[in-house]
Amino acid sequence: MSTSTTTAGSADPATAALLDKAANYDHHEGGMVVPQQNPGDFWSIECVDLYKSFGSNRVMNGLNVGIPEGMITVVLGPSGTGKSVLLSHLIGLMFPDQGDILVHGQSVPDMTMKQLLEMRRKFGILFQDGALFGSMSVYDNVAFPLRQHTDFDEKQIRDIVMGRLNEVGLAGGAELRMPSELSGGMRKRAGFARALVLDPQIVMFDEPDSGLDPVRTALLCQLIEKVHSENGGTYIVITHDIASARRIGEYIAVLWKGRIVQSGDRDDMFDSPNPFVRQFLAGRPGGPLGME
Repeated sequence: MSTSTTTAGSADPATAALLDKAANYDHHEGGMVVPQQNPGDFWSIECVDLYKSFGSNRVMNGLNVGIPEGMITVVLGPSGTGKSVLLSHLIGLMFPDQGDILVHGQSVPDMTMKQLLEMRRKFGILFQDGALFGSMSVYDNVAFPLRQHTDFDEKQIRDIVMGRLNEVGLAGGAELRMPSELSGGMRKRAGFARALVLDPQIVMFDEPDSGLDPVRTALLCQLIEKVHSENGGTYIVITHDIASARRIGEYIAVLWKGRIVQSGDRDDMFDSPNPFVRQFLAGRPGGPLGME
């Protein structure tokens, strides 16, 4: 077992204060020891001793992690380590066999269906490849959550949709296109706009760099940073792309074999003495991570 350590590095004062508090969190023992006047003040999401198996395959094996409020957290790990399964647990699409998930202090497994549906409205999600409805235009894709979950009239919906499309760089006629007419990067941007239309407190990105070349990946990371700086909120990026983590991660957690190996400030993580973390973040063949 190990305790993560963080330092503020070159972070701004607000981020530095968050990271100094985060240094007190013992991930492997599930100790959420950061003092909070109210549940959820510091940790936007807390995962405590999560276990999840599919048949004989144990995907989460006593996983503990805290997601700090108001920051961009990157959850990194090799392929097949349970990153997307973790994301599904955070929004109550899956439930742990054992353990608890707290969103702003409220236990997700203990929620009624009504409470669960209300909790999910706190989240915006950018799925892999945007997950757009192929039979709808970009505009109707982005408008879909507003039409489903609000009583806004079409003028209000149009103002919101066009504002979000402009924010992600898809104004000027792109709203009329069908998903099949878009490049991979444009589909991601459209999915990002849709994730934002309900003004979520937490935005999650499932492998946002999947299928993009290095230049478009860098541009998407730049957009994520820009939108976060303008809107605030808690962003969670699930990826195995080291370059993306270095670009946008303020707080980084490394997942391996169903547990968080280490988490903390970006600079500390890339200078980690942990042999697995050091090997994975450097992309070296030599170390505890093999082809299994």
